[in-house]
Amino acid sequence: MARRLTLNTAGIKSPLDIAQPAAEHGVREPPADELHASGPPLSPPGPPRTAKAGKATVPRGRARGEEDRPAFCGSGRPLQTAIALEAHHLAQLEQLARASGLSLNAIAVAALHDGLPATAVDARRAIVEERVARAGRGERRVEYNLRIPSELRARVDGLTRDCRERLPRAARADLVNAALRRKLPREAEAAAVLVAGFARNLELACAP
Repeated sequence: MARRLTLNTAGIKSPLDIAQPAAEHGVREPPADELHASGPPLSPPGPPRTAKAGKATVPRGRARGEEDRPAFCGSGRPLQTAIALEAHHLAQLEQLARASGLSLNAIAVAALHDGLPATAVDARRAIVEERVARAGRGERRVEYNLRIPSELRARVDGLTRDCRERLPRAARADLVNAALRRKLPREAEAAAVLVAGFARNLELACAP
């Protein structure tokens, strides 16, 4: 009679012997969207790659048009500048100044800097929208003297000049009012945050 052979299974895992969930071992299990994310497979570890000469790398996550936005331009000696402000902008500035205890000029300059378009194309679009909106409402403007830092005023005037090629009647006041319409706060607390941010950037720009 033939002898029956038996297999010694000691130390051999069964196909049903599934590993414990990663969470029980203190390892974070990646979410489903990471498991199914598209993209090239990871490269095997090796020496770091060096960028080829002549090709600049652009950081990811940069917003569209951000590379065209100039650096902080709020420095320079304050220049007294007569601006024809929309009446409701001036009323709003006066209200914010009373409620926040800040100067009207500080709020206006911070809002102007924050709301100024980044490029001549954006400035032209903002001026057109401002002039169309003003014509539709029939709003009047009131001349008011603002003390604008020289760098900021130069930026405003430069954008205005660039726009005159397509918009011969473009004026500094059009661009200033468009910027205020975009960024002038409605609450005293928001005005305080805006002015504080401008002051912080001014200190950084003037630091040695």
